[in-house]
Amino acid sequence: MPTVSVIVPIYNAGKKLHKCIKSILNQTFNDFELILVNDGSKDKSLDICKRYEKIDRRIMVIDKFNEGSIATRKKGIEASIGKYVMFVDADDWVDSKIIELLYNEVIENNLDIAVCNSYRVLGNGVFIKREVNNKYFKGENIYHKSEIKSHLITAYFHGHPFPSSLSAKLYKKDLFLGVGKYLSKIHFLGDDLFCNLEILLKTNTLKMIDKPLYYYRQGGFTSKYQPYLFEDMVNGYLIQKEVIDDYYEDTEEKSYNGISIMLLNTLKTCLSNLFNSKLTKLEVKALIESYTLNETVVNCTSNGGASRYFPSEFLLAIRNKDVEFLYKLGQDMYRRARPRKILINVLSQVC
Repeated sequence: MPTVSVIVPIYNAGKKLHKCIKSILNQTFNDFELILVNDGSKDKSLDICKRYEKIDRRIMVIDKFNEGSIATRKKGIEASIGKYVMFVDADDWVDSKIIELLYNEVIENNLDIAVCNSYRVLGNGVFIKREVNNKYFKGENIYHKSEIKSHLITAYFHGHPFPSSLSAKLYKKDLFLGVGKYLSKIHFLGDDLFCNLEILLKTNTLKMIDKPLYYYRQGGFTSKYQPYLFEDMVNGYLIQKEVIDDYYEDTEEKSYNGISIMLLNTLKTCLSNLFNSKLTKLEVKALIESYTLNETVVNCTSNGGASRYFPSEFLLAIRNKDVEFLYKLGQDMYRRARPRKILINVLSQVC
């Protein structure tokens, strides 16, 4: 029975999938299974998976209809038999020692989770920078339950500087038992964050290792319209509010400030996102008006932290349902960001 299960959710990864799979098969730690879960890809991803399955007995391929990343990861977990699990996204790749180093840390320190640092890359790694350089990695600290609750989880209420991705981590598989309370409320945005949020609430020990062992490939879907973005944004806020009400009554006001600021920042992203669509001008304005009618959004404009953080013109535009102001704001943000997004997407296509 393998000790570690590596799960790769796949949707239209194409040729990039080769680099991902090869990096996992090339591990210095051999006691693992590789579960490739094809989420209804329309390209040659499934063929690539089956080709590798034929040449390496550690590989299992699961093919299913398209359901999204949440259901795809869940399917991989259900099929896994390792005591520990690791996730790798299909267009990313990993260092040859990632499993060995994280597993050794878990065993030596009796950890529930080991977290390594990452690189952000463009294309095939021509442009690389270290992803995280913050206090959580300094000193390679071991966090215990009370510290996880007071330092790591609360970071998610203020822009999540603690790594929110499911990748670049080795988990005890048992942590995923019963997880899904929050994930059931969202479509896509923040799926990693809300899964980790639920897991961290029951984690006893976690260690941060300041070795960049994971290569996260930027680009991909940055210029595509996301129709569920607004709904996920609001539901994400409500999830965090629920956690604050249940576990952080003593720091409620500060935490509310953080999640209110995040929601309104994401609202700006929602406004810009509308211009990635093929919606007519009237349809875009109708959606913006619906945003201003949302009670959760309106309430956040009166939050003390948000009032200090945002220009009054932006907050008043929401309260006064000034669709023209918000339309222009979204359009300007879209136009400013478009050249950079185009460049990143072009570079990201380099395999």
